[in-house]
Amino acid sequence: MDAAVHPDLAKLSFLIGRWEGVGVAGYAEEEEFQFGQRVEFTPREGLPYLDYRAQAWRMNPDGTLGELVTEESGYWRALSEGDTAQYAKDDEKNIIHLEVLISHNEGFIESYLGNVFANRVEMATNAVMHTITGLEVTASHRLYGLFGEDRNTLGYAWDLAARGHDLRSYMSAQLKRSEGENDEQSAQADAEQS
Repeated sequence: MDAAVHPDLAKLSFLIGRWEGVGVAGYAEEEEFQFGQRVEFTPREGLPYLDYRAQAWRMNPDGTLGELVTEESGYWRALSEGDTAQYAKDDEKNIIHLEVLISHNEGFIESYLGNVFANRVEMATNAVMHTITGLEVTASHRLYGLFGEDRNTLGYAWDLAARGHDLRSYMSAQLKRSEGENDEQSAQADAEQS
């Protein structure tokens, strides 16, 4: 791990970088569709958090990227060993390794608590807030992890409770590490390869 990266981020270091790929989304009465996606996790020198950005575009029938479907940004804050121990003081099963804040262009903000085991992150919302016209989200659960022969694919699944529905599958994708070409061209090239 880079010496400029805060030591508390060691357990999240597998996420650092730009990831691109394709996925599937759909919710309740919405028809399922394919999307192209770019996700970036960027450390800030000496600070115990990752800057997070993600964008998804609907795939056109010809495999090219179409309209922007969603954007989100926020911070993944790694907890120190002391903070993790404090969370678990009264409940040994309450192991919290990170706190995550994600803001959505659909008018809602999520606060997550999560844990990290090997190259896997599981997190669930402990609070959700939305604007007056924002999407009425009440809860979320996300799972991220490396898989594949060389552990070079980042997969994720996002379950969402919104518009009066309980938690249900919303988005999932398989992403490969990218070398940082022009943003939209890079996502387009990855989508064409899938």
